[in-house]
Amino acid sequence: MIVANPFAASGEWFRGTLHAHTTVSDGAMTPNHLIAHYAYAGWDFVALTDHWHATGPSEVTVTNTGTPHPVTVIRGIEVNTENGSTATGSSYHITGLGVDGPIPRRSEGTGVPSAQWYVDAIRERGGMAVIAHPYWSGLTLRDFEGLHGYLGIEVYNADTDVHIGRGDASLLWDDLLTHGHNVLGIGVDDCHRPGYDSVRGWTVVRAADRSGEAILSAIRAGNFYASAGPEIIDVHWDPGSNVIQVQCSPVRSITAVADGMKGARLNAGRFGASLGARRRRSASGRPEGVLEGELLTGAELHLTGRERYVRIQVEDAHGHRAWTNPLFIGPV
Repeated sequence: MIVANPFAASGEWFRGTLHAHTTVSDGAMTPNHLIAHYAYAGWDFVALTDHWHATGPSEVTVTNTGTPHPVTVIRGIEVNTENGSTATGSSYHITGLGVDGPIPRRSEGTGVPSAQWYVDAIRERGGMAVIAHPYWSGLTLRDFEGLHGYLGIEVYNADTDVHIGRGDASLLWDDLLTHGHNVLGIGVDDCHRPGYDSVRGWTVVRAADRSGEAILSAIRAGNFYASAGPEIIDVHWDPGSNVIQVQCSPVRSITAVADGMKGARLNAGRFGASLGARRRRSASGRPEGVLEGELLTGAELHLTGRERYVRIQVEDAHGHRAWTNPLFIGPV
């Protein structure tokens, strides 16, 4: 199955966060102040995902933030199951993006596992369900067995990263993809204390325009990538081809992450190893990224043709990453 490649889609790029909290729940800023904070940072959209409250555009009255364009506010919510509902004894936290109203707490005796109940409830309210900060929650592959109908997981969550270093869930994501869970990866702030856990993780969406409807439609289609720093400029892959061309902001490594022992990688530096990858050449014809301290702005990655899935991951000189969704997903 070929997954959406946002770099081949029409539209414009818009950057924003899909997980943020206000004083309506446990955030430090009011909805107005939080939206103004992100507007000054240059963000295009923010999903307000307060705990058990579907905060949305009607609760934001900012009219002049001093920026060239307003921030699109997306109604969202965060719910959670009771402690002890996961294999490790913790709970699931689930965000609902684009819900049209609140999600009630689950009553006992419904006969449906609590995580599935909330995923279904979010979808019934017209929203998309995303499993929040799964690494922080201690979720494992076992916790996703039988769970269905959710869009994806937060591959990066800035709040849990700055707190205890459990923000990058890419290892769990690879486990899920390898075992047939065809889910997408989203980057978020999960902002509670702006300036401390904000403007650190984001999702870049390829949408027809900056309206909430267009952004949500593009997310639902998979036309986005996640980042905690680097910019991915282009990913070119023709279905059936074993070569992927990547262009990005300066980074120290470009990787085609795949299942098992497959994949390809290019590392910068005079002794930077490469496996199944070729360097781009500069205008002078010299291979890029071979001089001491020189970084890469692209790579040619070669596949074997036996990969179950391939996603692109880049890492900059500070260790910050960006992640595409899988380009394709094959049989288990």
